[in-house]
Amino acid sequence: MRNSVKVLCRSCLFAAGLVAVGPLLAGCEIRPKPFVHVVEYRSSFACASGPADCPWEKLQREAEFSALVNCVLAGANVIEIVEEGGGPAGDTAHRVVTPVPPRYGYERVAAADHGDSCSAELTSCSVASRYEREFTWATCGTRPLTDAELRGGEDFPHADQLTGNVVLTGTLAQANDDYRLPDGLDGPEHVYRFTLTERTRIEAAVAANRATWSGVVGLVRSAWQPAFSLLSSDGARVQQGYALRAGVTALLPSELEPGTYYLVVDSSMPEWKRGDGLYRLYVGFNQTRMGPAVPRAVDPAMPSQPGGAP
Repeated sequence: MRNSVKVLCRSCLFAAGLVAVGPLLAGCEIRPKPFVHVVEYRSSFACASGPADCPWEKLQREAEFSALVNCVLAGANVIEIVEEGGGPAGDTAHRVVTPVPPRYGYERVAAADHGDSCSAELTSCSVASRYEREFTWATCGTRPLTDAELRGGEDFPHADQLTGNVVLTGTLAQANDDYRLPDGLDGPEHVYRFTLTERTRIEAAVAANRATWSGVVGLVRSAWQPAFSLLSSDGARVQQGYALRAGVTALLPSELEPGTYYLVVDSSMPEWKRGDGLYRLYVGFNQTRMGPAVPRAVDPAMPSQPGGAP
């Protein structure tokens, strides 16, 4: 009898505890938060007679560009937070992803042990994040965007000319829908052009600029997945983009023969209308940020599929 009373009392105490703690748990619901992208950065190497003679400003600009590219490739977005009421919190209009300088500045590396970079009597200079020191990495933040920065050609005759390594911003909000081959995409597109005078390694990726974080379900969702194509001068599709990650579409790094090429940032109507139409485009010439090139060179004189370029 005594044991039965003890069991009953314990059950009562447990139930009373649940009643008391329940409201507290309901008021302190735990939900996942949008995570912050932290990326590495690196510049090229320079040779100098000593650390004081290193071109630190140039190397830091290279490191900052490297961090920017890595933010784009990592899928960093301008996060729009949707609260429980269903509406967005805060103003995310005309903001783009950009790296925030590391906590203690960009890491300058001057080393005498430089391998094949410099001759024995010179110092090897570079700016690079260090894996064992997290505060030397760059955080992906945001900055305001001005309309003057926006780029993108409306069609093939008016393609936007690219002449060097770049990360740029475009918007499909006012773009045309003229190019539908070979996939029949029914959304607007932008066209870019570049000309190579010698065999060149090319890598490129396009990323949706904005994502939505739902305070209701605790998930981050990319607004849309841009379509991406590389065409030769006669309109033949050399490469089709593949989904690198949510919101980021990339081309495989390739060795291209001399000639004129087109990059088409395309969309489907339901896709891009879920976002703000803004995208970030990275194009690198003789860069190695996206891994090794595909084994074979691509010759624009050998079309692989008919397209719609002039």
